[in-house]
Amino acid sequence: MSSMLPYLSLGELADMLSVQAWRISRLFEQGEIPEPPRVGRNRMIPKTAIPDIVDALRRHGWLPDCQLVEAAR
Repeated sequence: MSSMLPYLSLGELADMLSVQAWRISRLFEQGEIPEPPRVGRNRMIPKTAIPDIVDALRRHGWLPDCQLVEAAR
C-alpha cells in the first residue's frame, strides 16, 4: 500500500537503497538535498527526490555506481 503514496519515510528509503538511514539524514543536514516536509519529527521524502538522493549518496561513495536501484527508475 505504501508504494502508492508519493512519499517514503527515511527508514523506508534507506531499506530500499540498502544504506544506513544516517547517511541520508546527513545529506539533508549538510544542505546537499533540500529538507523534505515532516510529519511530526519524521521526514517524508517525496519519491521524486530519490534520483537526487541516489546521486548524492554515490558522490560520497556510500552507494556504488554498479548497485541497481529499483526506486530510482
